[in-house]
Amino acid sequence: MGGAIYADDSGNPGADSGSVFLPGDRKSWTAVIVPTTIAEHVEQGMKIFIEGVHGEFGVDELHFTEIYSGTGAWSTVSPQRRAEVIDLMAHVMSKLALPIVHQTVNDFTMLDHPQSQYPNRVGDWDLENLSQLALLMLCSGVTHHIRSMRDQGPEDFSLPFPLFVDEGIIPAGRERALPNWGDVIQGPRVSFRKSSELAGLQLADFAAFIISRSQWIAVKRSPGPISQADQVILKAGAGLNILNLPFQKVTPETFGKEEYEAWQSASRISKGLAPQPPTRR
Repeated sequence: MGGAIYADDSGNPGADSGSVFLPGDRKSWTAVIVPTTIAEHVEQGMKIFIEGVHGEFGVDELHFTEIYSGTGAWSTVSPQRRAEVIDLMAHVMSKLALPIVHQTVNDFTMLDHPQSQYPNRVGDWDLENLSQLALLMLCSGVTHHIRSMRDQGPEDFSLPFPLFVDEGIIPAGRERALPNWGDVIQGPRVSFRKSSELAGLQLADFAAFIISRSQWIAVKRSPGPISQADQVILKAGAGLNILNLPFQKVTPETFGKEEYEAWQSASRISKGLAPQPPTRR
């Protein structure tokens, strides 16, 4: 494992969150950046972690949605043991402090920024497809942050980095050219791979799951005591080094949908947008 960028998608497509700020049509991507100078350390650490999980639970890769929900290979594992796996991975991510970039696109993104300003396609990329548009926007954001970090610590970033993305948009083993960002992303192109083949994709799976689940918790819970299951997720989220999402200090007495929506409204206003997302007429 050399310096690289790993990305995975997330979200609850089609699921009704009950909040206009978290619509069911949203598509999110999360990238984990592994700097050159710690790539070997990350590879060895993940190898030990995955071998340990395999030895105890018999699984070859980590899908944290399954671990959290107790499905698939984790259906017979107790909630306590599954929480321990999430806690351990959270500890690893906190110690490594790998830079993370998160990008979400949904229908109101297109209304905030009218699609007529952009072409429908760029190369093989369909910009009317929210998943593909979100991935390209993630590439732009990742490139911006890596350029900034490289300027502060050139030895950490032997660019360009390969970009590995979990299969889905196209099958594993295939590549797709990118329209830009060749100084940061090798090619520039996206290499689609299976998460079982690259430990870095399992880092991205974890970050994507924790961010998505934290947002879901925020809009679905009522103010009051935070459950043990929610504490596991929120604690893990607090340890992530997310470059483009603000951290919010919460108290159990106020943390819930109303507070989350107030944060989102304030964020929109700071960007020159209306407080509430627009809707199609």
